[in-house]
Amino acid sequence: MMPVPPKLREFLDEARAPLPSVTDLDEPLHIDSLAFIRLVTFLEIELGFRVDDDDLIAENFTTLRTICELMDSSIVRGANNTTGVALVEAYQLDN
Repeated sequence: MMPVPPKLREFLDEARAPLPSVTDLDEPLHIDSLAFIRLVTFLEIELGFRVDDDDLIAENFTTLRTICELMDSSIVRGANNTTGVALVEAYQLDN
C-alpha cells in the first residue's frame, strides 16, 4: 500500500472537524455525503488520481487504508496508458 499523502491527511482532518485527527489507518472516517463528494474532487484535482464511476461506493472511502488501496488500484489500472504513467510520476515527484 502506498503511504498516505500528507495533503490527504490534512484534507480529511479539515473535512472531519470537529472530530479529532485521523491517526489509525483503519479508523472509520465518519464523513457525510458532502464531504464524500469533496474528497473525490480533492483526490482528482489536488492529487491527480482518477476515481472511476465504478469505484464511487462508500466502502472505498471508509478509512485511510481503503482510500490508499483505491489510489493504488488507480495507479495499477492506469499504468498501461499514458495517464497512468503521468499519475505515477506526479505522485513520485510529490513524495
